Amino acid sequence: MSNELTVTPTTTPRPRPEAGGADGAVLTDHAFFMRTGKRRSWQRLTVADRDGIPALRHTAGALLAGQTVVEEFAAYRLADGTVAVFRPDSHIKRLNNGARRLAMPQVDFDRVWSSVRAVIELDEGWLPRRAGASLRLRAVLAADGTELTPGPADHCLFYVLGSVPAAAARKPLKAMTLDGYVRAWPGGTGDLRTGGGLAVGVVPAEIAHNYGNDHVLWLDGEGRHIQQIGELNAFFVIDGVLTTPALDRTVLPGITRDSVVKLARDAGVAVAERPVELAEVLKGVADGSVTECFATGTADGVAPVVSLGHQGEEYRFASAEAGPVTVRFRELLDGIRRGESVDRFGWMRRITEVAPVHA
Repeated sequence: MSNELTVTPTTTPRPRPEAGGADGAVLTDHAFFMRTGKRRSWQRLTVADRDGIPALRHTAGALLAGQTVVEEFAAYRLADGTVAVFRPDSHIKRLNNGARRLAMPQVDFDRVWSSVRAVIELDEGWLPRRAGASLRLRAVLAADGTELTPGPADHCLFYVLGSVPAAAARKPLKAMTLDGYVRAWPGGTGDLRTGGGLAVGVVPAEIAHNYGNDHVLWLDGEGRHIQQIGELNAFFVIDGVLTTPALDRTVLPGITRDSVVKLARDAGVAVAERPVELAEVLKGVADGSVTECFATGTADGVAPVVSLGHQGEEYRFASAEAGPVTVRFRELLDGIRRGESVDRFGWMRRITEVAPVHA
């Protein structure tokens, strides 16, 4: 069976969102998908209408054992009108880390990149013409199979969907701690984007929303150290040092997090990656030694956090908007994604590039 890519444009194109944007994310017309065959080799590489994505069996490991890895990255319209994807190799590398942990076959980056390029070329018309507009790409690796007991997945489905995000104004974020809920623990999968890992945050997020917050401020099992802000990585400016929780396998190694750390160090900014105690941060907010907080992620970029809630108390930062450090790195990152700032690290991979350098 051929492992060459087959591209079949849809014969039933869907209506696209108006210029003002839709209320929610809207899927584009096409998707890339492939399945494993003998010896875990990837076959039937296809770009076609998204409705053609094959179904999983009722006995799929993704359904019975939660063997699913989800990755989200994005293509951006650059100032010159071309399209580039932000660090696609880094995202696929992280997806493959999840594949190894959940006993699934890894995907080959060059094949995925060629196929993603084909999807974007077909669906580029969905991407607004303004610089910085994004087309979200969601990659899913799901175990299939016929066994009822969990085990290494020889049969898998991999697919990539495109979507246009909902039109939404950026706003400062608020986060709160929650008793009785833990996102990740040592030896678990908190450093991966698994389906189960995303699901465990749904109910806590709803509780946080009911209290007027945007995200959960996740702590470790002892309730002592900060891990993340929702699915976003957390940054604090503590005594003038840009500080973020260390990657101890309970914290997601965010691609945007890594980008901010690299940009900061390249600019000569002091950066500390270390355990961050909640008590230290709350005390610092009160005495002024912690001056800013922001969260990073693919969809949010660099988002200011203006308050943290803990045990019924709200701790507000001095500024009700983005502080100077937050603004600096938000503008740096946005400028790169718009193609208006120098891309010193070569992160933006134009869809005309055949073989980007691997992360």
